[in-house]
This record gives sequence, C-alpha cells and structure tokens, in this order.
Amino acid sequence: MRPPQQSSRSEKVPIAVSSRLRLPVSLSKPSHSEDFSSSLTASLKEKPEGKPEEKPVLDITVVIPTYNSEKRLPKVLDLLSRQTDLSHVRWEILVCDNGSTDDTAAVVRRYQKKWSAQSPLHYRFAAKQGAASARQLGVESARGELIAFLDDDNLPSQDWLVQAYRFAEAHPQAGAFGSQIHGKFETKLPSELKNIQCFLAIIERGDQPHRYEPATKILPPAAGLVVRTCAWLNSVPAQLFLNNKGKAAGLASEDLEAILHIQKSGWEVWYNPDMVIHHDIPDGRLRKDYLTTLFRCVGLSRFHIRLLGLESWKYPFAIPAYIANDIRKLALHRMRYGRQAQLSTVESCQRVLLTSTVASPVFLLQKVCSDTVQSLEDRAQSDREQKLSQIAQAFEQDCFALYQQPVVDVEIPSPPKVPETDAINLSVPGQKEILLRLIDRQNQCILPHSFLPTAERYGLMRVIDRWVIRHLFDQVAQESRCPEFTKAVVRLQDSPLYSINLSLESVKDDTLLDFIAHELAKVNLPASQFCFEIAITTAIALPHSTRDLVEGLHRLKCQVTLDDVVLSPKVVSIIDRLPLNYIKLSPTLADNRQLQNSNLWSQLRTTMQEQSVQAIA
Repeated sequence: MRPPQQSSRSEKVPIAVSSRLRLPVSLSKPSHSEDFSSSLTASLKEKPEGKPEEKPVLDITVVIPTYNSEKRLPKVLDLLSRQTDLSHVRWEILVCDNGSTDDTAAVVRRYQKKWSAQSPLHYRFAAKQGAASARQLGVESARGELIAFLDDDNLPSQDWLVQAYRFAEAHPQAGAFGSQIHGKFETKLPSELKNIQCFLAIIERGDQPHRYEPATKILPPAAGLVVRTCAWLNSVPAQLFLNNKGKAAGLASEDLEAILHIQKSGWEVWYNPDMVIHHDIPDGRLRKDYLTTLFRCVGLSRFHIRLLGLESWKYPFAIPAYIANDIRKLALHRMRYGRQAQLSTVESCQRVLLTSTVASPVFLLQKVCSDTVQSLEDRAQSDREQKLSQIAQAFEQDCFALYQQPVVDVEIPSPPKVPETDAINLSVPGQKEILLRLIDRQNQCILPHSFLPTAERYGLMRVIDRWVIRHLFDQVAQESRCPEFTKAVVRLQDSPLYSINLSLESVKDDTLLDFIAHELAKVNLPASQFCFEIAITTAIALPHSTRDLVEGLHRLKCQVTLDDVVLSPKVVSIIDRLPLNYIKLSPTLADNRQLQNSNLWSQLRTTMQEQSVQAIA
C-alpha cells in the first residue's frame, strides 16, 4: 500500500518497504489471462526443428528505412498500395524501423490488417541505429531479386515499381539505378537555393537514362534507389564506415559509400528518369541552421568518399594534394566573401562545407580510433549480438512484458504479506513499481540485467522507456473500466499508484514531457496515478535536465521518486532543490543503521519533513 502521509515514528519520516525479491532466470508464463505477458507470449512459437525453409524468391522488395514517421509513412504506404501494372511482378514491402519513439510500429500494424497478401507488408526493427543499418537489415531480410529503397518522405509515382522492374530487365549490367526526384515543398523553394537543391536529394538530370561514369564522381542518393540484391550482398560491407546516428554524429553520405562499393565491384550505376519520385520537404529543411548542419556533415564525410574512389597506391599522393587544395579553396572563399556573419544562406553553406572538408581527415581519424575501441569492447561481450537480436525480436513481435513489485506500508499494525514479484495485475490497488521483462522464443522470462546493458550500448533506452509508458497507460485504461477494479478501489479506499523507471537517455530527452502528456490525454487517466523514478546518479549527471523534467512532471500532476539515494552533501543538496514525492533509499543506506545518527541523515530527514517527502526502503 502507499505509505500514509503521517507517521507515528519519533523521527516522523514515513518509510515504506519495496519488496525486492530475486527472480529465477526463467519464469513460466502466468496462467491468468488478464496479465500483459499472457497476451504477449501466446503468439510466440518455437522455431521448427530440422532444415530451415528456403526463402521464396520475389522480383522486388521495397525497403523503407524510417524513424518517427507515424505521420509521413501513411502517405508512402497509400501510394505503394496503388501501384499499377504489377500483375506479373511478385513484390513485398519491408518497413525497417530505426528505433522510433512514436507510433510508427502501430501504424504499420494497422496497415498490415488491411494489406493485400499478394504483396505482403512486413515490419522489422533495426536495433542498431543509423540509416545504413536499417538499409542493411532490409537487404538481409529481403526476398526480392531487386531492392527498391524509399525514404519515409519519398512519394513514388503510380508506375514507379513497374518502371524499376522494366529498367532492370533492359539493363542487366546495372547493379544500381536511381530515380528522377522532384521536390514537393511546403512553400515555394527560394530561388537562391536552387543551386544546392541536389543536397536535398532532388535529382533532375534530364529525360533520358544515362550511366554515372566513375570519372565524374557523381552518384545518385539512396532515396528512390534500386539495387540488385546480389550486387549489394557481394559488394557492400555489412557495416559501413559512415553509418551514423543522425546529424549529431557529424556524418552523412553513407548511401554514397554503399553505391561506390557497388560501382567499384564492376557494376554499372544508372539514372532512370522514368522512375519518378516526389520528395516531401517541409519548410524546416530550408532553414539556414538545418542546411549548414547538413553541409557540415557532408564535408566531414568527404575525405572517406574521396579515398574510397581511389586505388590504395594513390593514397600517399592524393591525401596531401587534397588537403592542400581544400585549404586553398577555403582561403579563397574567405578572401572573396569575408566574415561568416555577412554571408547569405548559400554562401554560408559553401563556407561550412569547405571548413568541414578541411577538418575531415582529423575528424575521420578520431572516428577510426573511437570505432576501434568500441569494437574491442563489443568483442569482450561475445553474446551482445545475440541479446541485440532478442531485443529487436521483442519489438517486432511485441514480446516485452510488464511485471509488478508492490510497495507496502510497514507502519500499519498488520502489514499484508508481500507477494512474490509477478506478472502485472492492475486490478489490485496500491503502489506498484513496474518492472520490465523480455519473453524469449521458449516463453521464458529474461531479466533486465541480461538485456538492458545491451540496449544502453545501442541507444535503445528511450525506445524501451516509451514502450513501457505507452503499454502501461493502455493497460491501466482498460483495467479502470472493469467494475471489479472500481469496487476494489472503493473497498480499500486507496487509489493505485504506478511507478515507472526512467533511464538517463529519457531524462535528457526534451520531448519526453510532450509524449507523456499526449499519452495521458489519449487514455484520459489522472496523471496522479503515475510516479516516475529517476536514479540519483542521473540527477547528479544531468542536474538541469532532471530539474526541468521533475518540474514538468509536477505541472502534469504526476509524482516523482528519486531512486537509490545515498548520504552525501551533493545528494542532500539535490533533494533540497527538487520537488519530490518520494525518495527510495539505497540498500547500503537502509541496512546501515549507524548512518541514521549522522549529521547528513539529520539534514536529509529535516528536508523530507519540510517538503512532505516520503521514504521507500
């Protein structure tokens, strides 16, 4: 039960007990049908034994790498559903979700229910971040002889697929060929930006097909690109050097890296104007800050693209020549246009491109060192790839499950017996800490310490936290409509309180508050039923983000717990500054009664009394 607001203890600091019971490595699926895990694991089936079934060969696989596209993706899927002249073409669609935190997965599942079985629609979760990883997952999962890439803002014409099929038949030597791409702007493209529109993946190179010659150093982007599966698998490394996790990584051009590998392997690369795509470009991508960031990433990646197009024996001569020429170009640009503040948007983009190109060799050398260290760490964790695969499967098949850990009041005369941690059962009021489990193919329960470190390594904690929040809210909304739940709340005179752990990545995510508010509005539940737990280590590492989040949660009427609290001057100071509802004491502090006589404990106790903060041990 939730601890009462007042206590009879002499120190007047209410303490509740959180029953932290150890779970066996494997738990059998609970028998009651109303638990999360029962519905999640029922659809899981073990792989059949024996020889694996060979994949049937299709003509085309459409691969859509996507991230947070719940609003953009429906347009693309609607246009693909209306493709014409495909009665003789066998094809499929793979949506490769690159760790979306919105309802992208739910959008795909809604479309799957009404999608034609003749051209199946599949959902894959790309656990490794970066557009290149999502494309690689699509290639490895594809059953088509051709792979047609579409970004989630690419709107194909109705004959785009059949034109790709025809071009591939007419040009067997083409390992890759790109589309004609027109810009679909939210407002009219400013005339000054027309000279740099190719950096926005707008490709208008005439109405006749032609081959991209290696000497021209011009290649098509991945948007609207069609490749032969065999050409990609035999030419492109599974891990591209320029794979990045967004523009914050300072990299771009991973699509050009892949196409260069195909071209260097002897395949031809073509432009096919009959494959027409409209690129949906919002006004935000025409802002100066967006464009300069884009050009910076292109420039920092440029040296690798240059060297990839050369034979290795030319490196000693080409590298100093490139560096000297880049410095010369930057100096001339500075002499001609002057200071950065006086430049137009296009001139600023050119300046940023030249500056980042000069910095590219050092930047990429640092990346080589960082990648080497990370690779050695990954090799030390031999089972990391297996765990990552389990996490991806859990997202694809909805195989996570929520469990509960009750929090009971130790001060009532006869405290109830604390039950073992079990699959979540929301029909019993009281305070519960919500815990996450992963259900494997054998319907066994995998504990968080086994898979969360891998999720942290690959930047998936934000996605997992939002999965927990979204699914908990939905389940609580369903349970609250049951008469038995309402009767239990009235009988026990105790409203439920659900505690949700937040990772460091979620705490520093400035969109989390909007997400929580949106999800609460969807289910129409009182925010006071939910308490969010933030670790003290996170509060110390991110003091400003923690304060902003805690204050925002209180504005939403949610409650907040500071977790794993220890005694130190910094911790006491943090608690004094944050508007908290609970603190959860570290086991080392709760077990050492001598600490309760210290001055820090007295300060902490006084602060808790002044702010009406309750303690959980």
